[in-house]
Amino acid sequence: MTKDELEVKISTLQNLVTQKNEELSEYAAQIERLNDELKDLNKPKLTGLQLDELYQAIEQGIESFDFDDTDNFDVDFHIDYDNRIAIESMVFQNADELLRVVYDEVRELFAEIKEDDNQLNQD
Repeated sequence: MTKDELEVKISTLQNLVTQKNEELSEYAAQIERLNDELKDLNKPKLTGLQLDELYQAIEQGIESFDFDDTDNFDVDFHIDYDNRIAIESMVFQNADELLRVVYDEVRELFAEIKEDDNQLNQD
């Protein structure tokens, strides 16, 4: 083979590799979209208005939580080099209570469906 023929063959193969890589990327994107659809398949469907109400309920639950209550935090103090008392660490310890407050607000938006135990056990 001549130099020109080899260069043409290399160029052709590079074009084929580029084309196949693009196809591979498209297939990967399709797989990702299908996996997202599969995840969303069994999720309950909400309208934009319902999502806004859910956001507002969560916001209201967090706002109604008393973050000023010092019993919600574990605080460790230390003395600085200039003999001032400073906070070395502060850890929020009442996440369960925050969760309960937010859950109570969100739960008010929904009506609970009583499921038949027999149908649950058949799966």
